Amino acid sequence: MGFNFRKSIKLGNFLKINKTKKGASVSVDGKVGGKKVRLTMNNKKKLTASLPGTGISYDTSLDKSGKKKSAKK
Repeated sequence: MGFNFRKSIKLGNFLKINKTKKGASVSVDGKVGGKKVRLTMNNKKKLTASLPGTGISYDTSLDKSGKKKSAKK
């Protein structure tokens, strides 16, 4: 087990950039139908949609053009 380092930069109320030694991710927080929703895209071209605090999320891989490649639950 080793040390991990993460740097988060918050840009406004909804946008956050996270930087680690392995890459970066961008998160956008918002509300849909009164529920909190978070969309995250990382350097592995993976898009995650989650409901914070519930443990419910949906992941999908994206190809180079940004289109959906395959879905997992």
